[in-house]
Amino acid sequence: MLSVYQLFGVNSKEQFADLISAKDHQDIIRQHRSELIASRIYPFALLFAILVPIWGVLDLIFLPAEVSIQFLIMRLASGIVFFALAYVTKKIRIGMKRALTSLMLMLMVPTLFYQFSTPLIDKVELTGIADILIHLYGLLPYVVIASLALFPLTLKEFGLFAVILTALSSWGLYRADGSDLTMLLVQVWLLLVILGVSMFSSLQQVRYLISQMVKASYDGLTKLLTRRAGMDIMESLFRATGLQQSNFAVLFIDLDKFKNINDTLGHDAGDEILRQTSKALSSCIRRGDAAIRWGGEEFLVLLPHTEASSAKNVVQRIMETGLAQLPDGTPVTASIGMAELVEDHAASWKELVELADQRLYKAKQSGRAKCICPDSTELHFPKLETAV
Repeated sequence: MLSVYQLFGVNSKEQFADLISAKDHQDIIRQHRSELIASRIYPFALLFAILVPIWGVLDLIFLPAEVSIQFLIMRLASGIVFFALAYVTKKIRIGMKRALTSLMLMLMVPTLFYQFSTPLIDKVELTGIADILIHLYGLLPYVVIASLALFPLTLKEFGLFAVILTALSSWGLYRADGSDLTMLLVQVWLLLVILGVSMFSSLQQVRYLISQMVKASYDGLTKLLTRRAGMDIMESLFRATGLQQSNFAVLFIDLDKFKNINDTLGHDAGDEILRQTSKALSSCIRRGDAAIRWGGEEFLVLLPHTEASSAKNVVQRIMETGLAQLPDGTPVTASIGMAELVEDHAASWKELVELADQRLYKAKQSGRAKCICPDSTELHFPKLETAV
């Protein structure tokens, strides 16, 4: 018998929780999911911004004037909203909240259009092409619910959309066919069937997106962010701290004499040192921080909303905890360069990383096992013998 987890294509409680809510999603997953939602809103919003007003020409030709004029006004208003959504999702980098708000607006437009059009249609008797046009309006609730299948939404997000849109759509169907209870029940049942299919499709997109992002964004050896994924996260965090006029610290870490470890103890031992280092770094930073395997034995730690004095505390915690140990128990040290947005007056995240790299180089040149800070002070690893 299939478990609930297998039904949704996941293998654990944690993976299933990621389908239920975005609360524990990594920042990079949130970012890519919001970008994906925005990228799918854009073409539809642009297309509807053009087609919805143009369709008003058919209304003017085939519908009575008292109805077609009101329809045209609603169509022009809808077109303006769709055009605004297309502009926002194309020109402006948006986060998850704004992406979901844009999606709700896009789906609410046809839903409300259906609500307002129903009483207008009831006032007139129509035949021929006019009757066909009006019946097409009756498909709007189903189209709106079915379109949810195009977007990667968690169950919590999907549920919010579903409650609002289904309630409005059901009310519209009741106003249109409330006199025929059997037909109304059939339509609501069909609406719920489409809703169920859309929900399953939406959740599967979330599952697939997370699995692909984990594969592409996390280093297989250390389980830290890859350099490419880290650059995306850094750009996002740097922009956010800039907008909030907040601090942002970066630690550039290079393990000391790592080549000697590989040469004398072998690459398996070197890989174990990298694994230990990644665990140590992850244990010393907050949930909102990020650790990146920048390349080889180099690591980058991102500390958003952290001033230089607080970043020093993080460095001291790393040094006291220790990064890794050789097979004989000898601790592995590192050279660290620190940079901080406000204190260094950095104009970009690339400049911030460059400053941290320069201080790392200075730390290596002046004896290793230390961190050089933006104010030129030095923090040192505990004085212990090293085997290499």
